[in-house]
Amino acid sequence: MTKPQIRKDYFKDEYVIISPNRARRPLELIEKAEGSSKLCSFCPHNFDNKHQNTVTYRDNNPDGEWEILSFINDYSPLTPDNTSAYGQAEVVIETRRHGMDINEFSVDHIVRIFNAYAERYTALRNMHGIKHVLIFKNEGGKAGASIDHTHSQIIALPLLPPKIESEARAYGKYRLEQTTCPYCDIIVAESDKPRVIWQDENLFVLAPYASDAPYAAWLIPKRHIRLISDLNHSEKESFAIALKILLGTLDKFGIPYNYFVENAVNSEDYHMHIKLAPRPNIWAGLELGTGVVINPIAPEFAARIYRGQVGITKGLGIQ
Repeated sequence: MTKPQIRKDYFKDEYVIISPNRARRPLELIEKAEGSSKLCSFCPHNFDNKHQNTVTYRDNNPDGEWEILSFINDYSPLTPDNTSAYGQAEVVIETRRHGMDINEFSVDHIVRIFNAYAERYTALRNMHGIKHVLIFKNEGGKAGASIDHTHSQIIALPLLPPKIESEARAYGKYRLEQTTCPYCDIIVAESDKPRVIWQDENLFVLAPYASDAPYAAWLIPKRHIRLISDLNHSEKESFAIALKILLGTLDKFGIPYNYFVENAVNSEDYHMHIKLAPRPNIWAGLELGTGVVINPIAPEFAARIYRGQVGITKGLGIQ
């Protein structure tokens, strides 16, 4: 691919412009500042007693110390006692060890993080008046992270966000017209395409055709399941392996990212998946004014980087 293309999403009325003219500058090397744990509120020696009353999930190590912890965010914009901004926001501290990234964890440890996600998702989803629960991770300042101790967040909302409602509507329309699941069909249609990043018996990982972020990736279970809580242990292991591959690549080059766990809304049919949105650039006038994103990295090229087929030198050249 040498010329820009306007591409439409698989089943939503969303468009991006793939402009590969900068593809020879695929990843920017960024020196990562060494964070200090002395003032980190997520490190065990700073996680004082006042938080113990707000802990909602705890996974201990063999020594009886917490290793993965979820607690109610001290600075939550949503609280159960506020009718004007009802809801709940929780933070999942992914490890007691400061300075590690999730891709450096063992597969088993990432599976345990997914166990925390699933349990807290189910609990928050069952809160009275909650209509949507979002699990997400911000990694890096440009992705919105304010604390460098690796963590995720879970937010329970009393409303269905328009973006989520729009996808649910498009999904339902596709289901009605095609009588099949769009994500199941994406797996079939993309299986022999150059956008495939990785797959095993449980999981299909691709750089989506109309990618709205450089190096974006979708992680789609091959089994049609609705919720993260429906994942079995083997499927969680597959997600863990895939995340180590994807996030390890981004971490190597200092690329900030967000990922989102997308689940069914209420009781309707859906296909649970995770969307990874790296953030090497900042949206400008066109994106903010129209919602049409310019992506300088062709998904086919991004897949090659994740597959290790493109070597990057310090001078940003391609080997």
